[in-house]
Amino acid sequence: MIVFGLGASRKESKKIHTFFNKEDGFLFNLESDLNDVSWNDSENIIIDRVNLMHNKIYNNTNSNNKKFKVIGEVAFYIFPYLELMINNFPYLKFICTQQNRKKTYDDIISDIRMNNNFLMRFLFFRKEYKNHWMNHNGRKWEKDYILDKCYPKFDVDSLKISIDKYIDLYHSGLKKIQRKYPKNLSTFYLDELNSDYGKKKILSFIGSK
Repeated sequence: MIVFGLGASRKESKKIHTFFNKEDGFLFNLESDLNDVSWNDSENIIIDRVNLMHNKIYNNTNSNNKKFKVIGEVAFYIFPYLELMINNFPYLKFICTQQNRKKTYDDIISDIRMNNNFLMRFLFFRKEYKNHWMNHNGRKWEKDYILDKCYPKFDVDSLKISIDKYIDLYHSGLKKIQRKYPKNLSTFYLDELNSDYGKKKILSFIGSK
């Protein structure tokens, strides 16, 4: 069984990763292709990742010493490739998380904040925030050559607006795909990861219980 997890913020992704790896017989990686994947034109990398996981499942199933029953990957950047993955591998399951807009925004801001200390920023020429959602020259926001390529870009002039647009895109996109592929993708409240009831729902959806 192959399962993918994703959330709008990387903090959500880390919590999903922790949730799954607490389960016996579950083997999950976190953002394995972060250095290579981009928001656009990474179809081959994504397909190769699924094929690699498929081979691991096949070899494990045919082994006398089975090490796991569910293998998975948690990565926010698979979002643009969800339909591609489902259409090519219709047996895949996707667990997505959501929380209220303010918490999602706060998680993202926390993740991209570089330094709150003005003096430290002044002395070391560091910016207060990264901005992954706009094309910029690095003068106002810190550039991140690994993460910047993993996000969509918006033609706006505000960090807040760019994050808001990203959250809207992510949440509306997940709702659309869940309506189209309800057997493949389901969205859960992030708090459900911490409850027995939520755990049962998630494991039931992926067919592990």
